[in-house]
Amino acid sequence: MQASRALPYNRAMETQFDKRFGFLVADVDRLCGTHFDELARSSLNLTRAQCRVLAYLSHYGEVNQARLASLLEVAPISAGRLLDRMEEGGWIERQLNSDDRRERQVRMMPKAEKAHDKARRVGDEIAAEALAGFSKQEGEQLIALLQRVRGNLSGIVDR
Repeated sequence: MQASRALPYNRAMETQFDKRFGFLVADVDRLCGTHFDELARSSLNLTRAQCRVLAYLSHYGEVNQARLASLLEVAPISAGRLLDRMEEGGWIERQLNSDDRRERQVRMMPKAEKAHDKARRVGDEIAAEALAGFSKQEGEQLIALLQRVRGNLSGIVDR
């Protein structure tokens, strides 16, 4: 395991929230999420959490319910209630795992695949609004930098 390097401490950063990495990332997430909620509720009749479920299922395929709760960063009981509502609405289907009866596998239904495409368009609209005034190259550079940050943190958190 690599020893972590101590980074120099910058006292000026204590109160300049608009220059603090974690604050900026969290605030951009909050703003994008709030805007997504507004657009998704009006155009899809789905919540952001439900759209995230569809996005994860689209990306990973069939996923067990516990893993989905972890990806959503919610307690398993909260994920269960969210998935109950989605199953009642015909968005997803849950089945017991034949190898482990305690585990429930979650998959998208055809209705959800169409909604996921619309949710992606909502996300694209928000990204375009967020990146207004950026050149194509600047937008691509920002995405590449954020991917590097995610890679750095994934190596630490997902060990």
